[in-house]
Amino acid sequence: MSGYPAYRSAQKVLRFRLNALMMVWLICGMLFFSIPPVTANAQEAKGGDAKNDSGDLTTKATNPLGALIQLQLQNLYFPDSNNSSGYANTAYIQPVVPFELSADSYFQGIVTRTTIPIVTTPEVNDNRVTGMGDITSIALLAHTSPGSQKGEFFTWAPIAAVVLPTASKDETGADVWQIGPGLAGLTNQPLSNGDNVLLGAFGYHLWDVEGEDEDPDVSKTFAQPVIVYKFKSLFDQKGWYIRNPDDLWSYDWKEDEWDQIAVGAYLGKVFPIGKQPVNVFAGGWYNAADPDQGTAPKYTFKLSFSLLFPAN
Repeated sequence: MSGYPAYRSAQKVLRFRLNALMMVWLICGMLFFSIPPVTANAQEAKGGDAKNDSGDLTTKATNPLGALIQLQLQNLYFPDSNNSSGYANTAYIQPVVPFELSADSYFQGIVTRTTIPIVTTPEVNDNRVTGMGDITSIALLAHTSPGSQKGEFFTWAPIAAVVLPTASKDETGADVWQIGPGLAGLTNQPLSNGDNVLLGAFGYHLWDVEGEDEDPDVSKTFAQPVIVYKFKSLFDQKGWYIRNPDDLWSYDWKEDEWDQIAVGAYLGKVFPIGKQPVNVFAGGWYNAADPDQGTAPKYTFKLSFSLLFPAN
């Protein structure tokens, strides 16, 4: 009977994680099929034309605050990592769902981004593990102001972020609930040659909410600069863009050091496959941080494929 309490504890943990996962999928399903997305008419009712103020489909697809339903499939390959040997890999499924608020609201809508990872860890002590990671969900309460010229706009948003301890194995997650606030700001600037530049940044801070001590086990800041150069035409085709990595920089306040600073570039294109618009990009980056602890990657190669669902 000595092992019975441990068995019951493990059973509770498993039930909790399954319930949390089911709740996330239920919320995602409700957002996709029950909540009305932000439409062009709704944008016009709030003082802006979605086509002019928010730019074309390429602008919306590359804008983390953009009112565009997306289903993103991404894979990150890490050839090597600190304090480990061999490769690592993370595959993401990320539904992005905006929905509108009332016409009288200062904020035009909420953009939700939920990241569901499948993690393969590098070899540590001759052991490599693959399993589900912790699910991260952020909600951005967006307000957009049109600029003085066509295609120019500024968007800002407060952020609420939560991490669910859904990891299937100890090595693929932090095993604690995390929550925190954040802020985002972006502007799109048309250029005289017909190209566009999207500039800005967003970030948030996370603390764990399960620690028994007053000092939190998790205290990390995540940030992402946004630099997207969109070509009017490249290779005689529209939809091409080049951007900085959309992978978060992170600072660990417990260790007092940067975990990750992504320096690199991605080349992408928005185009239709039949009648279905998609966004595809690929590239790589170098981690300019050199953390003393953990298994942070030094080099990363990324491939992303997204299904886009414009309002009209």
